[in-house]
Amino acid sequence: MTSVWSRVKTENASPLAALACVALLLVGARVLSSAEVYKQRLEKEFEGFLRAYHKGDDKGMDESFRVFHLPKSKEWFENSFSPEDAAKLQADYDAQLGGAENSFIESMNLADAGSSFRLRCEPSGLPVAGKSPGSGGGMQPLKAIPVEQFILEFESTKSLKRFRVVANFVYIDGAYRFVGGGGAPLWVR
Repeated sequence: MTSVWSRVKTENASPLAALACVALLLVGARVLSSAEVYKQRLEKEFEGFLRAYHKGDDKGMDESFRVFHLPKSKEWFENSFSPEDAAKLQADYDAQLGGAENSFIESMNLADAGSSFRLRCEPSGLPVAGKSPGSGGGMQPLKAIPVEQFILEFESTKSLKRFRVVANFVYIDGAYRFVGGGGAPLWVR
């Protein structure tokens, strides 16, 4: 009489071997956490901007930085805030967005002008609320806005000089959109 195990071993040798190989591959494979996936997305969004900077292509920098603009920002603010707050935020947003791009360029120039830079993004780990805290100032959105805060570390590939920036983003239409630098989105200040 043959045992069940011996029959399985001889009759199903290749399916078991395949299953064992798959198991080994899965054990050895690196599973990316959602935070790693998000930071890689943000790093990828910056690639065109960093390439254009290295080439000294002002127009290319402006064009590639557009990925960080809120699509239909006027409509987004109107849907997210009171009409009065939406108008104020729209005016402030355009200025902040241009300021952020210029700040990145100036910081890269100070760190290592004309060099190629690589970027590493890390979630800040700090709780960032899309709503302003209680009565502590800022503008109240009509509903909570999921804001993600990242620490962006730019490093020169030539001199290895680096600088860090804290920036806040919302994820809309498959891309991260800039909503303010520093510790909070622009409507919380």
